[in-house]
Amino acid sequence: MDKSTVKWLVLAAIAICGMLGWKVATQASKDGKKEVAIERPEPRFGVITAILYCDDTPTVLIEDQMLHKGDIIHDVKVLDIKADRVQFDKQGEQWEQKVQEPAKPEWWKRKGKDKGSSA
Repeated sequence: MDKSTVKWLVLAAIAICGMLGWKVATQASKDGKKEVAIERPEPRFGVITAILYCDDTPTVLIEDQMLHKGDIIHDVKVLDIKADRVQFDKQGEQWEQKVQEPAKPEWWKRKGKDKGSSA
């Protein structure tokens, strides 16, 4: 395994474990034993959790899914992945989003609905 592959794997492990917000708490029980509780947060719709950037295969982490250029989630296509942002497309509407930025309204756009139409 070459150095760049090892570096990418380490970065991926750090991003997946650390940036997902996993919480590990230890509590002392009445009998003196320690109990470990692991909390896993609910994924936030349309929010980029992490970007794992390398020149050959950049990866974006959205809702616990690792996605690459061309992948689709919730009818939203990943157009491009940069070190600090991701470009998306849904039904011809394009936008960019950064890590932990709230989801843009385009995530909720439905097929066949115009911007000016009422729901």
